Amino acid sequence: MSALQDLPSPSSTTQASNFAHVIFQNVAKSYLPSAPLECHYTLTQYIYPHPKDWVGIFKVGWSTARDYYTFLWSPMPENYVPDSTRNGVLTFQGYYLPNDDGEFYQFCYVTHKGEIRGASTPFQFRTSSPVDELLTMEDEGHSDMLVVTTKAGLLELKIEKTMKEKEELLKIIAVLEKETTQLRQEVEQLESALSRERECSDQLVAERDGLLQASDILKAESEEVKKAGKEMSSKILQLEEDLMTVTQKAIEKETELDSLKDKLKKIKLEREQLEFQLKNEKDEKELYKVHLKNTEIENTKLLTEVQTLKNLDSSKENLITHYKEELSKMKLCLSDKEKLCTELLQTASEKEDIGFLKQQLRKIEDDQQASRQKVSLMSKELSDAVNIRDKTMADLHTSRLETESVKKQLSAALAELSLQDRQPSSNRVLRKDQELRKEVEDLKLRLQMAADHYKDKFKECQKLQKQVTKLTDQLVRIPVACLS
Repeated sequence: MSALQDLPSPSSTTQASNFAHVIFQNVAKSYLPSAPLECHYTLTQYIYPHPKDWVGIFKVGWSTARDYYTFLWSPMPENYVPDSTRNGVLTFQGYYLPNDDGEFYQFCYVTHKGEIRGASTPFQFRTSSPVDELLTMEDEGHSDMLVVTTKAGLLELKIEKTMKEKEELLKIIAVLEKETTQLRQEVEQLESALSRERECSDQLVAERDGLLQASDILKAESEEVKKAGKEMSSKILQLEEDLMTVTQKAIEKETELDSLKDKLKKIKLEREQLEFQLKNEKDEKELYKVHLKNTEIENTKLLTEVQTLKNLDSSKENLITHYKEELSKMKLCLSDKEKLCTELLQTASEKEDIGFLKQQLRKIEDDQQASRQKVSLMSKELSDAVNIRDKTMADLHTSRLETESVKKQLSAALAELSLQDRQPSSNRVLRKDQELRKEVEDLKLRLQMAADHYKDKFKECQKLQKQVTKLTDQLVRIPVACLS
């Protein structure tokens, strides 16, 4: 019992000031100076630990945190949660502790800011005799036996028991705290549910009042509905008959719709085919455009050739007029030659060499006859050349008209192709496509024939030019023969 009196009570370790924020547990009245000393303390929810906090041994009567005898750093609790209690243990080694000096000491918890937030009950360091430490106690199992032990051993046993009880109590406290939090959550949920239920009850009361009023209205309306029900029954019979007719019509419409769906599928297939054909036609259109450009280039070439032929015709007309003037001059020359011949014959009769003169006259007459024949041939050739020229001019005019008609047809074909691109239709598109292809083929043939015709006319003009050069040479030779 004396050992129990040596243990400090919890109330003695707590104070009303900030010194009670850290509570030191199991502080004895005296400790051995050279033995290791364990310091047990509890951090309450009022303090927030820091790695630089420390626990020191102070001599009673200290005034500041610097009056410590020795100290150890307070380790940070593992898995620390704010606003919760944590336990800590520090072991002071024997060679750091004070000797048996008869002074009183106490543990103090000092924060990193130098504030003392906890202090223990005073204790001493003294060497005790073996007789003082011995203690007799009865055996709990056998009442007729006495057990002799030391105070320290008894204290250690009781400390172990209290530590075990403390751990169990802490476990129970943790479980109770969890249960209290759960109960608080359940209470909050129940309160919220209660408020909801109250609101629902208020709504239900209001709805009940509304329903009572509505029931009165419905009773009045029910009588009217009964009257209207009789009328509606007759109408329902009529509607059933109408419904039968409508269902028959709906079946017919469904059959028509199925047929229309089949037609729509066919139309879609035709549309895909037409789109494919339209794509091909667009490609052909591009080819037609290229061909049209080539034909236009050929037309420009032909126009240049026609212009050259016109220039040749103008030059030939000038030559023909020149040849006509030369013929008129030659005719005058022949008449002069005939006059000279008659004069020579008259003079030759007077002279002796009449035979020689006759020979000369015969030669002159033969030359005149040959020149007259050549002149007649040349006049025929000139008339033929004039006819050929007129014919070529007429052919050129007709070829111009044909080229203009070909251009118009090509422009019309292109316009039809553009209309075909804007408004494609199945049968019309195919017919127009076939017609356009035929027209394009005809235009190609006409252009080829016109080109061949122009080439032939150009060759004929070259031949006429050669004949005109020959005639000019002959006309030049005739006056020389006449003069000789």
